[in-house]
Amino acid sequence: MPIVRISLAWIAFCFSWHALADFPTAKSLFEKQEYQLAKPRLEKLAELGHVEAQFLVSRIYAEGLGTEVDINKAYAWTLIARDRDHPEAAKQYLALRRKLDSRRDGKATFSELDSKYGKDALFGNLYPIANRFVVGSGTKIKAIRQDEPDYPNYFERGGVSAWAVVHYDINEDGKVENAKVIASFPVDGINEYVLQAVNSWRFQPPRDLYGDTMRLEMQLHSFQIKAGQGSQSRRFNRDNQEYLDAIAAAAKAEFAEYQYLYAILAESNIVKTENPLEWYQRAAINGHQTAQYRLAQCLITGNGCDKDRSKAVNWLAVAAEGGNPKAAYLLAQELLDSNNVNFEPRKAARYLELAALQEYMPAIADYASLLAMSDDPQIYNPNKAVSLAEQGRAIDPNHPDLLSTLGIAFIELGQQGRGEAMLQQAISEARKRNWATQNFEDLLLDYQTSVAGMN
Repeated sequence: MPIVRISLAWIAFCFSWHALADFPTAKSLFEKQEYQLAKPRLEKLAELGHVEAQFLVSRIYAEGLGTEVDINKAYAWTLIARDRDHPEAAKQYLALRRKLDSRRDGKATFSELDSKYGKDALFGNLYPIANRFVVGSGTKIKAIRQDEPDYPNYFERGGVSAWAVVHYDINEDGKVENAKVIASFPVDGINEYVLQAVNSWRFQPPRDLYGDTMRLEMQLHSFQIKAGQGSQSRRFNRDNQEYLDAIAAAAKAEFAEYQYLYAILAESNIVKTENPLEWYQRAAINGHQTAQYRLAQCLITGNGCDKDRSKAVNWLAVAAEGGNPKAAYLLAQELLDSNNVNFEPRKAARYLELAALQEYMPAIADYASLLAMSDDPQIYNPNKAVSLAEQGRAIDPNHPDLLSTLGIAFIELGQQGRGEAMLQQAISEARKRNWATQNFEDLLLDYQTSVAGMN
């Protein structure tokens, strides 16, 4: 656990930005001599370990491109790129070494940057150790209804071949949310049918180790229709391979969106010869926030890489600072765990607010609850809790957590009867949804006992 604390301090120091382009975009700005725009983008990529970005950053400081010449920084970034085997870094290192005013100052600058962004630091704090991906091997959950798509009859008669990969979330009620086709071929060929099926799926409400309801984010499912042999099947295979080759080419050309897509196709076994973790990591290093969040998932569950909560927290911090609401929410949960040495409610409140501003319902519910119940005067704000909970109820009017928060906030504001009524309603709604009710019942009893004690 202390490793996580050290790592969090490292990530908080190293990363703080709200928008990040991938390498081709940053490089294009560099080549157009838009150095002041290129510099911050390339530096953020360099900090995540993008080797080409590290080398361009060294050139920026060596040549004074959009900034003042800083030979020490140029020397340091060149050494970092050389350690990662950049083909031009060794030659540039020799040239810069002769330009140093002070060899000691150059080494000191290198030591400082290397301790945060060098090979050992990145492998120790961010990069996962690969193992086998197993689709559907995460948190076990029982399906209540999981029908296959209802494809039209003419698909079979016509010998249609097709595939589609879907991401979806499972909410606290066991219902599917945010179902989205990530990729398919023929493009849009079976999207309508697979989405109709996935949106009808129902599961037993997911529960954590304590029996409380929880969400499961970014579940992955692939659908395939395989036709028999024949000319139509051969044509599909040829066209499908061309499509996959085009995605692979874009991924290898450093476009982060396609690197992430290629990782999904590899995990779904649509692409059979690639390691999905490698492509998730390449996309994450290239600034793709969803890939960063996905790496954190792998590191938490141990599916696809060895478990490492320290590295998971660091990727969540990177993605959260980039504005990803799911990452911000999960990071806040880590910071709110009183059994964790990273227990930092004020920082958690900031991340919850970031996610709530993007109307991410779990963050709205948890942030409102924190505002209503915190014993920290810098966080405690029952009036704001009421406002936020009502905002959430515009999305889900009878959400038990929001009703409970309203009950607590009203009691904190001196409206005991109104608050108890909302807590009773929260218990009733939780039962309807097959949620655990113990927490809601304990809250009601605590407030009732507190009033009785005062009387």
